Amino acid sequence: MYPFFEANKSGDQNFFSSKILENFSFPPHLHPYVEIAYVIEGSIEVTINDTQCCLKAGEVSICFPNDIHTFNSDGFSKIILFIFSPDLTRSFFGIRMDKTLENPFMSKNIVDDGISSLLYMLHDEYKSVNNKYVIKGLLYTILGKLDSHFTFKKSSTFYNSTMQNLLKYIEIHYHEKISLDSIAKDLGFSKFYLSRIFSNKIGYQFNDYINRLRINKAQKLLSETDLPVTIIALECGFESQRNFNRIFKELTALTPTKFRTGI
Repeated sequence: MYPFFEANKSGDQNFFSSKILENFSFPPHLHPYVEIAYVIEGSIEVTINDTQCCLKAGEVSICFPNDIHTFNSDGFSKIILFIFSPDLTRSFFGIRMDKTLENPFMSKNIVDDGISSLLYMLHDEYKSVNNKYVIKGLLYTILGKLDSHFTFKKSSTFYNSTMQNLLKYIEIHYHEKISLDSIAKDLGFSKFYLSRIFSNKIGYQFNDYINRLRINKAQKLLSETDLPVTIIALECGFESQRNFNRIFKELTALTPTKFRTGI
């Protein structure tokens, strides 16, 4: 389950969250926040824009706003995932809003230079006192220590803007009856061009990607609300509870009811 991002939080200038996740996977997506992943144990494959890396314990990835990124855990992984609004560190990101990182991955040697301790402190602060000034101070300190290792490049390319528009569109309309035909018509692209993007760039067929996104949204509703499973299925874009149950079990190995109860 992708634990933080919701479309309606896109304007929250004070948004910050931190969570420890095990065996985390999520298909390509984007949001208007900064995202830092720190690997505690195991390894996880992270792709940010066109750059891919298998991160191991002690290593870090940094995703800038609207970077397209993917997580995939084939084996065991345990990470801390921080997501926050760039407005929290405005003086750092304000002059870099049209930039992204040439290499968004930091080795253990870099992170061991006091940064790993700061990341744990940041997570503990959020989970305990959650003082916004302490959180801002720690974020500025972490970014400041990493800054000398950053090499920036422009983030606005045709490929990225096309992918961004596509993923943003799906984020808004995933609960509706959408198809490659309808998306192509609304965005002004060829259906076959969008199909190639899904196959070659996103790495999933269109229907598989939509199902994974919808199941992720359903997991969030199952975890955080008391809505009936039937209502959740409809709100996440499934035409029937039967279809929802089948796809949910295919992707999670659990029924929605067992996922909710933790059995």
